[in-house]
Amino acid sequence: MSLRFDWNRLLSDQRPPIFPTDGAVRPESAKPSADGARSRFEQDYDRIIFSAPFRRLAGKTQVHPFASVDHVHNRLTHTLEVASVGRSLAAKVAQFLSSRGELPAHRTPADLAYIVQAACLAHDMGNPPFGHAGEYAIRGWAGEHLQSVFAGPHEPALAAALNDWCWFEGNAQSFRLVVRSDQAERDYFRFTYASLGAMIKYPWAADDPRVPAKGKHSAFSSEKAAFLQMADGLGLRRPDGSVARHPLSFLSEVADDICYRISDFEDAVEMRILSEKDVRAIFAQIVGRDAGGRLSALRAAAIGTLIDAAAAAFVEHYESIMAGERAEDLRAAFPENIRAAMATIKRGYDESIFGHRTKVATELGAHNILGQILAVHSRAVRDLAGGYAHLSFVHKRCLELAWEKDYVVAHQDRGTAWWLGRVMDHVAGMTDAYATQVAREISGG
Repeated sequence: MSLRFDWNRLLSDQRPPIFPTDGAVRPESAKPSADGARSRFEQDYDRIIFSAPFRRLAGKTQVHPFASVDHVHNRLTHTLEVASVGRSLAAKVAQFLSSRGELPAHRTPADLAYIVQAACLAHDMGNPPFGHAGEYAIRGWAGEHLQSVFAGPHEPALAAALNDWCWFEGNAQSFRLVVRSDQAERDYFRFTYASLGAMIKYPWAADDPRVPAKGKHSAFSSEKAAFLQMADGLGLRRPDGSVARHPLSFLSEVADDICYRISDFEDAVEMRILSEKDVRAIFAQIVGRDAGGRLSALRAAAIGTLIDAAAAAFVEHYESIMAGERAEDLRAAFPENIRAAMATIKRGYDESIFGHRTKVATELGAHNILGQILAVHSRAVRDLAGGYAHLSFVHKRCLELAWEKDYVVAHQDRGTAWWLGRVMDHVAGMTDAYATQVAREISGG
């Protein structure tokens, strides 16, 4: 019997169980929202908007680190634009589902909009400082140094945590932030299953055999159990035990693709990396014509065209998506002229934007900065296994720089794997400027 997803399950507003520090699992609270008016999906959206990790995106690189032009995108402005595009896509898909009679009676188009918006707002929240260069720096440092810092053999939890570092992923760190709950009395984000599912582009964990080849995943070892519970709650498990993509994840993914490809190219004009003439020609190829006027107007038209193309691709491939058969993104189903324009943008990224001298120089600095931070903190948590009192002066001060002394002492027996997760939370949560400051403080500069 072939698999077909059920929208009643796909739009589940259940939240993950609470995993408090005492190890006992407690079911979710049944209490309604404080005002009784907001859906749980709207709560997901609000929890992100009012959170510190979301605000810190304003200090994180999108593409151009420490840009000299004030209105070039940072991670926060990029994320807000992605959420806007995601909302538009969700509205089109909700209309499509309603026309087929497949939108559950207890769900509304607004529910789909909040689910996709929440997923879009959270999608980059786990990204480290300095953009993708930060991800590569963490992986690079771990690959070069972890074996010397943590000599084996290792108990399973620590071995898994070390593998997480070697395959650090901003996607997985984002999932970690919104699924976790460290204390029973504090919910943290605890996204609904539907919003969690809409985030997942790579439906496997860090220990999956696909990771070395693809270099991507969506869950660290510490969140693998929660990831599988989410998949079961949404009905995403295939008969062989593998996990399929949530249909709405295609919308959040393509919303991100649309925004970073179009807006980042517009930024490249502001940064004088690309000419306006060349970028206009690409945008006009997407739209079908260039009516003149400001580049921003042509950019808006290009985004509108891409939204329509993405919605049409979702409808065209709806049955394979609902059967859990499709893994490829929606861009592959765009019309030929749009795919050609997107391929040109990809070449522009590789040849002009990512290879620009200023950006390369900054990325080399990012590798050095994050390497310093990871080196001292990894050794500090390794030595913490012997007790706080036995730490060196430097390691005590480094841990206290990240956390209060009382916190470190209270949790000193949690184990090295647990502490490695906290170090990654600390590093991934840094802004570009704060990471630079911490590295300077560690080195005594």
